[in-house]
Amino acid sequence: MIVCPECVPKQGGVQASVPVVSFSFRSWHFSLGRTPFKSRELAKHYDERSASWQKTIERFGFEGAYRHLICRVLSQQRYRLDRHSLRVLDAGIGTGAMTSAFHAELGRGFQLDGVDISEEMLRVASKHLQFKNIEKTLAIADITDLPYDDDCFDVVLVAHVVEHLAIPETGFDELYRVLKPGGLLICSMTRRSAFGAFVQLLWRTHQVGISRALGWLRGAGFRDVRALPMEKGSAARNCSIGYVGRK
Repeated sequence: MIVCPECVPKQGGVQASVPVVSFSFRSWHFSLGRTPFKSRELAKHYDERSASWQKTIERFGFEGAYRHLICRVLSQQRYRLDRHSLRVLDAGIGTGAMTSAFHAELGRGFQLDGVDISEEMLRVASKHLQFKNIEKTLAIADITDLPYDDDCFDVVLVAHVVEHLAIPETGFDELYRVLKPGGLLICSMTRRSAFGAFVQLLWRTHQVGISRALGWLRGAGFRDVRALPMEKGSAARNCSIGYVGRK
């Protein structure tokens, strides 16, 4: 099921710039930034790319890399999921690649809520996940204003979404809010690299270093926060890094 509200909230309700270059010279400080895409602009770009996006994910090996990341997380005692019945949120679900990887590593079904600002991406995700034993509800929503009560989810998945936000902290605050106490966040972000710089210029995203990303998670209240490299030998390893934390 795909739910399509009439209006998608704007990112955080704040117009801010994404820093691109910042440096100081003596008493001078120079800073250059770009205005991030508004939600409707970003949705349009993803709508246009939705038909080929899964092929891009497969070409870079992201689904396998997500499986590797999730396997590493779930194998650690501090991140064990003891409940048999799980409610999972995939925030910025895209084609459903991270949900698919989570399902493969968990080895059982669960209740899924998937949100994205792109209606066409939601259609692709619905098709991609249709043969898995997942009870799913997909909806258009912005991760800075999620349509859920506090303490709803056992697990939140979020892949390459938060760096799109003008103020990423607002996204992590909202993801923390909807997690149950003890709930698990599994996240991936574009890493600082030549490829990351290309992504930043193309999509107007933040370039995110590990210390900065961990600071965002800790600032939102997450504990047991870790950064985990992607699978060795995969193109995704050069593009991304995984993060995990508990509420």
